[in-house]
Amino acid sequence: MNAYDKALSLLAMREHTAKEITRKLLEKGYESGDIESAVSRLEAEGAISNKRYVESYLRSRARKGGESLCLMRMKLLDRGIDKSTLDEILFEYLEGDEYYALLEKSYRALSSKKGEDGATRSLLNKGYTLSEIKRAKQRED
Repeated sequence: MNAYDKALSLLAMREHTAKEITRKLLEKGYESGDIESAVSRLEAEGAISNKRYVESYLRSRARKGGESLCLMRMKLLDRGIDKSTLDEILFEYLEGDEYYALLEKSYRALSSKKGEDGATRSLLNKGYTLSEIKRAKQRED
């Protein structure tokens, strides 16, 4: 199986960034030139899309109970998403209010178990900022 076909099989399972595909193909022993060619072709064909990857990642995090914006941003940058694309998509995500709805839900669940201070501490430990937590708490009231 050539690098292009292997990359397609990886993309058939889930979205990947170009950086992830490159890393996985290198681990499988494919040559750098073949990998570069395959990734370029997949990007040109639209099979690799950073925007689609970020949107998929955000949906996944939402299903799993949410994750702080700071933590998501850091993970996505590490996965090879360029800063401008990431900032644009995260801005849209925040505008849609889904982020704060999830945070409110997490805060409510944690505060019923641990009290308000415990919920705040737990969310701070997960990377949420105090202002984000306060906003979620105000939405609840």
